[in-house]
Amino acid sequence: MRQNYFLLLFFFMLLLVACKPHYEREIAQIDGLSKILTASEEVLHSVNRDSLFEITQLVKEDIKRIQSKNDTLTREAAFKADEYVGRLKHLNRLYINYGKMEDELNTIKTQLNNLKQDLQNGLIKQEDFITYYENEKTAVILINDKIAHSTNGMSHNIRKMFTNRAEFLTLIEDPKSYKSYNEK
Repeated sequence: MRQNYFLLLFFFMLLLVACKPHYEREIAQIDGLSKILTASEEVLHSVNRDSLFEITQLVKEDIKRIQSKNDTLTREAAFKADEYVGRLKHLNRLYINYGKMEDELNTIKTQLNNLKQDLQNGLIKQEDFITYYENEKTAVILINDKIAHSTNGMSHNIRKMFTNRAEFLTLIEDPKSYKSYNEK
């Protein structure tokens, strides 16, 4: 009798497991999105946030130095100065949005993990998965594009700006770089 009970319990468990949807393909799709997200996160973190902050602050201070001269740069000096300070807008935008992009990455990661767990636990119907997946796919594509656009060449630009800063400071301290000197 007891043996029949265990046998019945075994078949019931087997039936329960057999009826539960496995969603291997769908889980693989979610894993694919997670890999894209991880790659995007690595690209974002390839830009050193401390260096980004430092150079952004230095460029802002350098612009104030030029403005404190109460004079206008010559045309040639202005072109040279623009090579250095012209990237400030791009730097500042990345600096401001860096934390927001990290938060967005974490939110999407959590949503993907929750979707995967819901699938594994059989809480989502196959026909509903497509809608959830498309929403998550769109979110991954958008953050991936945003990060790619914001970080494109940024590490190189930061290094270059640190290297060119001394030349820039020499330029703006040279009286010959200003119109009033040349008008004498």
